[in-house]
Parts: sequence; structure tokens; C-alpha cells
Amino acid sequence: MSKNKNANTLLRQQTLLKFIPANAGIKSADLLNKLKSEGFEVTQRTLQRDLEVLSQYFPIYSETDTKPYLWRWSGLGINRTHIDSISLTDALSLILVEKSLQQLLPPAMQRHLQHNFEHSRRLLNTLKDSNSENDNAQWFDKVASVMPDSGFKPPSIDESLLTKIQGALLKDQTIVVRYLAAKNTTAAEYSLMPLALVQRGHVLYVIAQDITKGANTAQIKRFAMHRFQTVTRIHEQGIRPQNFNLQQYLQDGAMQFGNGDKLALKAIVSEELAFYLNESPMSDDMKVIQSEDETYQLSATVNNGWQLNWWLRGQGANIEVLEPQELRVRMRDNLRKTLENYGNE
Repeated sequence: MSKNKNANTLLRQQTLLKFIPANAGIKSADLLNKLKSEGFEVTQRTLQRDLEVLSQYFPIYSETDTKPYLWRWSGLGINRTHIDSISLTDALSLILVEKSLQQLLPPAMQRHLQHNFEHSRRLLNTLKDSNSENDNAQWFDKVASVMPDSGFKPPSIDESLLTKIQGALLKDQTIVVRYLAAKNTTAAEYSLMPLALVQRGHVLYVIAQDITKGANTAQIKRFAMHRFQTVTRIHEQGIRPQNFNLQQYLQDGAMQFGNGDKLALKAIVSEELAFYLNESPMSDDMKVIQSEDETYQLSATVNNGWQLNWWLRGQGANIEVLEPQELRVRMRDNLRKTLENYGNE
């Protein structure tokens, strides 16, 4: 038997042990379906052989009082946490999300998962041989997640500062920081009550209540993690604002760098941009209508913020903003400055 086949058999039998319940029994037909759902192409005969082999080494047995026979763990059973392991599906999922989880989880949770990440990599490396009978083992070589970032590198983060913020966030404790805001030349000191961590593209943000001037004037703000210069945990219990809900905060467009306001955008767009917008609409109420003069009229209710302005500027000649008038003027002035940068060439 090849090394790869041995590994696949061991994984199949280990997975099979996970599916056998400690209390209620399970039919062999259900076990067979569960194995197939994990990508194992096995027959009833192979399953029966696996069960017979495993019953010699683990306290599992088949009840024969009623039909169909039910497999379960014996009352003398062992602590099942010693045999519970990562399935192939779990391994694939963990590897795909590993990078994102590293910055969003506190160190204690990361240490707990690190063994699972390493085990997942070993498992996939062992099984991805082309001779493996489990097609799922090849999946990791066929999928990827990439960021539309034009090759930009993520900003450098001081892991020790991130660890302190994660700890304060976990315990609802306040922190005192020195933070260099964008466009500033010197860092300022803030007292903060961390409320959330949000990964946006390559940048990790700390959502926090700024309590520098007291709780009465406190505001919820975004802080880019890579701009923290120092972080000191005060170890004082903070008070989370009762009206703060992370999902609502995101839904209101806060991470589009606005104040939650909406605007009714009207514009003329090119045929190319109209095509892409119809594939990926700007909003639920977006409409793109072709006019008699073969132009495309866009209307949509969108979040008013920095993200919208950035996107509009990036479309260049593919869009002409009609309304609101204030936005049209801002776009026009920006384009004039852009042309001035290129002179009379």
C-alpha cells in the first residue's frame, strides 16, 4: 500500500470516528453518506471493514437488538476530544482564512488555532498527491482569494501594540495611545475605549470611542492600526456605549469613510461602465437606463463618503456626475486640477 493511500485510509478512519456519536447511535448508511460528503469515495463494504478494524482499538460497538444496527461509543468510552480532529473540509477552510484571522484574533485564540493551521497544512500536503482517492484534497491548488490592490503591500503593524489593543478589546478596558493621524506630522495622545477590529482590504482598523475629553463628548472614530506609536493598557473597566452595534455601524457605511448620510446620485455613464454596474450594482435601488441618444443614465442611492469620491474619480471619462450639484462641482474642480498637473503637454 502506497504512503498516500495509507494516509488517506487513516484520515478516512479518523473522520469516521468523529461521526460516531457518544450517546445516540447512528446507522451505517448515514455514516456512509457523511463520509461521502467529506469527499471520500467509499463503498458499504469498505465502511464495514473500517468499522470492524476501529472497533478492535476503540470502544465503539454496533447495537444488534434492533435493525438497522446502530453504531455508538461504549459507556466505557474514552474522552472523545483525544480523537476529534480536523476534517479535510475544515482544513481547506482554515487555510483559506488563516491570514485574515491572524490580525482579528487575540494571541490566546491564535495559539489555540496555530496547531490546527499547522495540522491543516500537513494534512493537505500529504493528500494532494495526484493518486489520492479523495478529490477534495486537490481543492486548495484550485482556489485562491486575492485583493484588487494593484500590488500594494500592506502597512507594517507593530504586533506588540496590536496584542495590547486586542487584550483591552477582549476585556472592555480603556487604553491610552499615541497616534499619528493622516496628514499630521506629530502624534497626539488619545484615551480610547476599543469597540471593534475591522479588516478593510489590507488595512486593519480599530473602532474606538474617543474619551480623551471625557465621556460626555465621546465620539466613535476609526483608527488605522499601523499608525499607533504607543499603546498603554489602563486595565480600568470601560463602559461600552449601549447604542453601538458593529453590524449596524458597518451597514450605515462607516467604513466607507462617511457619516452615514445617503445621497441620490445621478450620472451619465459609458456603455462599458454601465455593463459592469449591471453586473455589480451600487445599491439595491440602482437603475441604469439607456436613453434615446444611446447614453446610459445612472441613478442610485449611495453612502456619501470618501469611498464614493475615490470611486468616482477613478472612473475618469466613463462618468459624468449630474446630481447632486455639490458633488458635480467637486468632481469638476478635481478634474481641472488634474489637467493642470499635466500642463500643456
